Amino acid sequence: MKPEDYIPGFRRRKLDENGFLKKVAKFAARLGAPAVKQLYALYYLYRDPRTPRRAKLIIAGALVYFLSPIDSIPDLLGPLGFTDDLAVLTLVYTQMKAHMTDDIKRRAQAAVDALKSR
Repeated sequence: MKPEDYIPGFRRRKLDENGFLKKVAKFAARLGAPAVKQLYALYYLYRDPRTPRRAKLIIAGALVYFLSPIDSIPDLLGPLGFTDDLAVLTLVYTQMKAHMTDDIKRRAQAAVDALKSR
């Protein structure tokens, strides 16, 4: 089984590049550049075929949690609403640093720069 097989279909659609980019762009200002860069880095690491399966499962869980409207702290509460998302994101990003290539880091930074120029 692939990591994607563990994600329900309706969540898998949101994890595609278009759905993911829409959500990140929508909340980028509230999240801040460092968090957005981590999100992009995790997303690109998830999509990289060289990333180990176990790492992909962990990343998928974090990204689906970020995309999910059901949270421990609802995102509609403004900056406080992302506290739980950012905690999960930071934890997973820290765990996945060993798998981050320079290319993934560059792509994540380029994505953040593109959002800033909008």
